[in-house]
Amino acid sequence: MKRTSLSNHIAVINGKLPVLKMAAIYGANGAGKSNLLKGVNFLKAIALNKSFLNKENIRKYIFALKEDAGADPLELTIEFVTKSGIPFIYSIEVNNTGITFETLQISGLGSKENYCVFMRKDGNVEYALKPSEEVNNMVLGWIKKNPFASLMTINNDMPVLADENIDIAHGWFENELTIIGLHSFNPTLIGIFKNNTEINRFASELFKVIDLGIAGVKVETENFDEWVSSHNISDLPMDKLRDMRSGVLSEIVDFRNTRAISVEDGVKKISQMMFRQFGEGGFSRDMDIQAQSDGTVRLLSLVPAVYDAMKSGKTVFIDEIDHSIHPHLVRELIRYFSEKGTNGQLIFTTHQTCLLNQDFLRTDEVWMVEKKDGCSHMYSLNDFKIHNTINIENGYMEGRYGAIPFIGELNM
Repeated sequence: MKRTSLSNHIAVINGKLPVLKMAAIYGANGAGKSNLLKGVNFLKAIALNKSFLNKENIRKYIFALKEDAGADPLELTIEFVTKSGIPFIYSIEVNNTGITFETLQISGLGSKENYCVFMRKDGNVEYALKPSEEVNNMVLGWIKKNPFASLMTINNDMPVLADENIDIAHGWFENELTIIGLHSFNPTLIGIFKNNTEINRFASELFKVIDLGIAGVKVETENFDEWVSSHNISDLPMDKLRDMRSGVLSEIVDFRNTRAISVEDGVKKISQMMFRQFGEGGFSRDMDIQAQSDGTVRLLSLVPAVYDAMKSGKTVFIDEIDHSIHPHLVRELIRYFSEKGTNGQLIFTTHQTCLLNQDFLRTDEVWMVEKKDGCSHMYSLNDFKIHNTINIENGYMEGRYGAIPFIGELNM
């Protein structure tokens, strides 16, 4: 809190806990930058899907680079604040027999004791809001039948736990946490842009700011039966479409959501994204997504997540935010996020040193990852005494802060 630069990047939770709007994670290839995202993704999966873990697949998550691998349980903890303003701590321990410990607490944010919503240990459960003996026996039976399933998922099977804090915490994992991996793909992208004019407007503004030669983004929708009469349909699953009565069918080409066919009020519709692009002498034309570069498509896929972090209070993790995107465009994207008022949080891994700029990124928003004995260790750039006039990009490239690859000599 002593740092005065970019003070608008600090939000104070419940008047007690200062939280930063961004975190940029740096490190050499193989250092484990993605491990943080994998850990959070693990917690999201286990909190939402009772079938996520079993006796066979738990092994791939256990740390393997030691002789007694598997002897210790896998332990993970996350502290988060929901849109409701309630701060939670969720912790879990898992070994090859199942979940040995799990707890959900309301955090005291360091100023008072945590309030335990539930605690599960060795097959027993303690509750803040104690259920009837009948319900408790149902829960214990469910745990015995599903030893690898989180108690957070029991209400999906049978709504027996009445404490609303469980549903609020579950809702954060489901609706307020977004994780975008390196090869993540959103098949509902057209629907998102079609049904949300604010995201459409946001994308158009963003694309103008970072100068992609695109003046706007929109979704074109036609009646499917009329569209069929003037287009080649040899690549469409017509048998499936004839029987389609509801839902959405997305066409994917080269990891691009090219078209979406939906049923609206009993009528089939076909939609595709179009981009208004400029050519010679001010000429412009609408071009489809297949005419766009990989970088533009990657940016497009990030737009809903960045919008959610800015406008919807969501926590967004992005692995390798610079993937397929020119360094200057990534820098402008981060500068844009830095300068705009936000109520969410953006956490990303990157190799782009051009983001190490104190004009739009605080030093306490920069994290380094190094690997030692097979383990990934994280530390903050704020651990170093860095004046706000120092060029931290140059310092990082010179190895002053670590987290860079060591290049040996290659003899062929």
